[in-house]
Amino acid sequence: MPDFAGDLPEASGKTRVGGFAPDLERVVSLEPDLVVVSKDGTDRAAFEKLETLGYPVVVTAGTTLDGVLEDVLRVGHALGEDERAAALVGALTRRIAAAEALGRAGPHRRAVALIWPDPPVVAGAATFVGDVLSRAGFVNVVPKSAGDWPRVSYETLASWNPDVVVRPETSENSAAFARAFAGARWRLVPAVREGRIVVLPGGLLERPGPRLVEALERLAAVRVP
Repeated sequence: MPDFAGDLPEASGKTRVGGFAPDLERVVSLEPDLVVVSKDGTDRAAFEKLETLGYPVVVTAGTTLDGVLEDVLRVGHALGEDERAAALVGALTRRIAAAEALGRAGPHRRAVALIWPDPPVVAGAATFVGDVLSRAGFVNVVPKSAGDWPRVSYETLASWNPDVVVRPETSENSAAFARAFAGARWRLVPAVREGRIVVLPGGLLERPGPRLVEALERLAAVRVP
């Protein structure tokens, strides 16, 4: 089990194998029938090594909610669980449609997804986080020309002037956000200065998996004063 899945109930009692650069010796000792890795979230050299050792590897690469659903089907097929994967995708698709309808019913809102506060790193439109923002009824203030995960200045954020700042909360980043938002530089951004911040668990917002749908549902229900 990777470190970033440790908050799942099913993870209790499972052996942890690390994060971006997994402990390959520990993985091999577990003699897995299948290794599932993330294209952007796992060290490429690590999973290529596992492939050379003969382990079947499935690489997930979704950069949108639709891509995440495709990954679910891909992993389900590799596990021989096509029907269960299809049923899960069907249920998630219905939830996505309901959340999108809720988001469209709300007022016009402009947002930025702040992944890290100092220096500020934000989610561009062509990322899975950007896709969630859009489907929830927000307009992402980050221009496409800025790239996928750009580092930006406080002055730039102030000029974009989002109605709301969306950010993830984890045990690793909570102190960094609290410290940064207490500083003078973030007071340049009206949404932060006035407390228009939406906090979502990092396990929902930062990981391209089925729980992104819950992030979508929560964001679609947000109403900016």
